[in-house]
Amino acid sequence: MNGRILHFYLAGINNQNFLMRDKETGTWWQQITGKAIYGPLQGASLELVLSDELTFGEWRSEVSDGKVLAEVPKYVKEYDSNWEPEVAKYPVVISFPGTELKSRDVVVGLEIDGASRAYPWDTLVKQSPVVDRVHGTPLLVAVGPDGKSFRVFISRIDGKDAEFFLKGESEGETVGQTAAQTVDQTKTETPAPAKPDTPAETKPAASADAKADAASAPKAAPPATPKPWILLDTATASEWNFQGCAVSGPSQGKCLDRVPALKDYWFDWRNYHPDTTIYKH
Repeated sequence: MNGRILHFYLAGINNQNFLMRDKETGTWWQQITGKAIYGPLQGASLELVLSDELTFGEWRSEVSDGKVLAEVPKYVKEYDSNWEPEVAKYPVVISFPGTELKSRDVVVGLEIDGASRAYPWDTLVKQSPVVDRVHGTPLLVAVGPDGKSFRVFISRIDGKDAEFFLKGESEGETVGQTAAQTVDQTKTETPAPAKPDTPAETKPAASADAKADAASAPKAAPPATPKPWILLDTATASEWNFQGCAVSGPSQGKCLDRVPALKDYWFDWRNYHPDTTIYKH
C-alpha cells in the first residue's frame, strides 16, 4: 500500500465473507472488495490482481510446469476439506427477498467503470459463451471445456466489437447428436445365415435362432470423441481457445483482454454491489 509491503492474516468473518488484518497497521480489510473498513488505513483499497478460478484439471492442461501450493505440515489437522458444503448449511445474515435470485444462488460478478453485473451460474453453463455489454464495454463470458472453470474477456478484436460462438453449434452439431447418429447407423439388419448343404452340418434350431438373433442385434456404438473446445468469432472467423487467444485464422497470435470476475453467492455479491444488475438472456 503506497509502496509499503503489508502482511495479512485471517481476522474473522463478516457476513460469511473473509476478513483480514495487516500486521503492520492493524487495519481490517474486507476480502471481496479489498477495501480497508476499520483502522489507520480505513478507506484505502488494495489493487486487484487478475486471477483465475479453474479446476486443477483445466489448469494442468494449460500449465505443464506449474507448482501447487503445499500444505503447512503443522496445520494439516486444522484444514477443513469440506468447508463450502458445511458453510452452505448456515442461514445467511443478509438477504434480498425482493430480487429474483435466491440468497445462495451462485453468480459470476464483475465490475466495469463502476457498473456491476451478476451472471447466474446455471445460466452461464447453459448458454456459454455469453456475449454481453456492460457500461458500453462488449464482454465475452465463457465457461471452459470442463463445465466448471470460467473466464471473462473484452469482446474486441483490433478495436472492433466481435461476437463469438462455440465451433459446431452453428451447424446444430453436438457430441450427443453425433453419438446418436452413430447408434442409428449400426442398427442395420444382418442377413440370416445360409442353410447348410448336408444334414450332418445342420445345427439344432434353437442354436441357429440364437445365432441369428445375436447377428441381427445392434452393435454398441463406440464412445463419441469430444470435440475440441474452440470459439469462432463473427468478425474474422478465427478460432480461439479458452485462454482467449486465436490459434488459427486471420487473428492467429492475438489474445483478448481479460476482465476480473468473481464467483460468489448472490447475497454476498449483492451486499457489496447494491446497484448490480442481473444478466438475463
